[in-house]
Amino acid sequence: MKTRVYLLSLLLFSLSFAFKDSDLDGVEDSKDKCPGTPILVLVDKYGCPIERPEGRFYLRVGASFLSNGPETRTALLTSLAYYYSKFYISFTTRYYVYSKLYGEGPGDSTVYGSYRFSVGNLFVIPGLRVRLPTGEEPFTAGDLHLTPSVILDLLLGRLDLFLYGGYTLREGRDLLSVSVGSGYDFTENLYVSLSYDTTSSPSGGNLSYVSAFLLFDLTRRVYATFGYSYGLEERAVDQRATFRIGIRF
Repeated sequence: MKTRVYLLSLLLFSLSFAFKDSDLDGVEDSKDKCPGTPILVLVDKYGCPIERPEGRFYLRVGASFLSNGPETRTALLTSLAYYYSKFYISFTTRYYVYSKLYGEGPGDSTVYGSYRFSVGNLFVIPGLRVRLPTGEEPFTAGDLHLTPSVILDLLLGRLDLFLYGGYTLREGRDLLSVSVGSGYDFTENLYVSLSYDTTSSPSGGNLSYVSAFLLFDLTRRVYATFGYSYGLEERAVDQRATFRIGIRF
């Protein structure tokens, strides 16, 4: 069975009431012997957890690609996460192996923590992201960034609708980010989402993007993700792409 994830996305809208899966574990409610299974828990054909309930680690490795005017760059990504009950925490770091304008060097790191609770089919996920200035010029923000955020995730069978809001506290101008999106479980192994994202710019005004995300389970423990973002304004980053392989253990 597929592991559920919450992500930021919404665009195409279609509802089906023939298949009702309130906890989005891939097992229809009428056959689900363990309703309300937490997000990120693997289940058997009866909808009951098949992994130990005390927690789970996730190791992800991959690469990110950026194209923006004369600059193109590639970074290697490493992330370790832990999920326990309703709590989630992760640490991600990156190293730029190529930059057309600047060569190579370490980038900043990120720590993210969140807590999940639900009201019916609506999941509420407050979180905090901390960007650590571990990189070297020009691959660093140069200061500590704090981003409190909240995700509202409405589950409607295989469809989910998202709303994300985050406010980044930083030196200079604080930044507000908002995303709306929709995702759909096409099969037990394939999840796809689309979103519209906007964020305030350090130099003033707003920057907008359209983004797509794909999650594919290769096995019960190994999965792959792909993300792509396209800038809608001249000042926005032209294109970003990220690919990762993850292991659940």
